[in-house]
Amino acid sequence: MFNGERWAAGFIGSCGVHAEVGLEALKAMVPIMTEIPGTLRGTAAARELEGMIRKTAQEAPESWGLSDPGLEYAVRILLLLVKKGYFIHAPALIRAIELLLDQQQGILRVTVESALPVEGSFQNALKGALAGRPRTSAYKTAVKGIKVRVQLVPELLGGYRLRIGSELVDVSLRTQLQRLARDLQVAPLEGIASRGTRVGGGFSW
Repeated sequence: MFNGERWAAGFIGSCGVHAEVGLEALKAMVPIMTEIPGTLRGTAAARELEGMIRKTAQEAPESWGLSDPGLEYAVRILLLLVKKGYFIHAPALIRAIELLLDQQQGILRVTVESALPVEGSFQNALKGALAGRPRTSAYKTAVKGIKVRVQLVPELLGGYRLRIGSELVDVSLRTQLQRLARDLQVAPLEGIASRGTRVGGGFSW
């Protein structure tokens, strides 16, 4: 069974001071590998992919801002994921590495998912509200900095969804409508009195 936290800790421990660069390399390379046809699983697949992955790493554009050590650690863990049959968990591993690095550095990363653009005043208010955030079992270190990222998700319809570290706060219109729909399906059954008689609104039938 894949354990993202354990893999993330192992990756950061191996990378040392190059962990941030290694993380960025993973973020850049995983989408490229996802587009490769075929099954990314097993020793044979890892052996076939190694040349292509290393070539991609060597030809990495300067815009990636990556150094050789960070790239090498990223290549190694990607090949290991393929060999073990865990490449499908690569996005989860990236999130786990990001969260662990943030915890070590005292950074609280917040993603605001909204159907509409978010004003700067809302982001500032959010940072202010989270600045005095108490420590929790999921976030044991004191918060030294807060990073807010806004992601437009039109299907939310309205409201917003907050991803605070590993936590999720959902006050989107879409979720509220889904809850209302469930309530409407259950309410008539719960409101039916015995013998088929229902009382409400000042009259009965």
